[in-house]
Amino acid sequence: MAREQVIEVIEQPPRAQGLARSRWRLCDLGAVVSWLAGLSAAGQHKVLRRLGISHKQALHFVTSPDPAYHDKRWALLHAFAEAMTNPEEVVLLFSDELTFYRRPSLAPAYHLQGKTQPLAREVPGYNTPTRLVATLDGYSGRVLFEQARQIGKQELIRFYAAIRQAYPQATRIYLAQDNWPVHLLPEVLAAAKTHRLSPLFFPTYASWLNPIEKLWRWLKQDVLHVHNLADNLDELRRLVRVFLDAFQYGSADLLRYVGLDSMLD
Repeated sequence: MAREQVIEVIEQPPRAQGLARSRWRLCDLGAVVSWLAGLSAAGQHKVLRRLGISHKQALHFVTSPDPAYHDKRWALLHAFAEAMTNPEEVVLLFSDELTFYRRPSLAPAYHLQGKTQPLAREVPGYNTPTRLVATLDGYSGRVLFEQARQIGKQELIRFYAAIRQAYPQATRIYLAQDNWPVHLLPEVLAAAKTHRLSPLFFPTYASWLNPIEKLWRWLKQDVLHVHNLADNLDELRRLVRVFLDAFQYGSADLLRYVGLDSMLD
């Protein structure tokens, strides 16, 4: 009962209790929760710890504004269950696009202690972008991808044909993707139908539902962050291809990394 009472309080902002603050302090909790009022700050802290409540770093959190969030999420879960039950005939592919650049992205790196910092070396000139479109097979961890100077309508149509060619035996291929307007162009939707792909769309602003985002994270960590190839774009692009090609036959390690292995247990 005591724990539930404190949780009910801290899940609301202090302003809901008439306090002009955005976060709770121990003294504020003592003013609102009567049985904490007679304790010192140290005493309040010990009581809260015994109740399993502590002072923790907040995390950024976004709630999808999509009114169809639950329906779209249910459709994805249904497709996943169908693919796991009958993987020989049903495939669920998580798809996304990524842009990377000639110049290295910044990230922590080991370096000597002191005032100096590791350098992400650049070269003069245009910071040339390269685009990727890829799919991640939710059952096997297989990755299909295309790398180009740009990914637009024609590239997607060509990629859809490659998907069908890669899964000739599949009677149904679910293609889960975001709400990028190009995905919704009539020509692109027609190509999906021609190649017997069944598009599923993630809720808007809900990237956490797409496990391929973690594949991009792995790519950035191993290849793109603080690279030394700003003067050799061809080599950088080759290393990206090598990284993604490593998953062309599927990967249990990739499924584990993106969190899909637990859903298969």
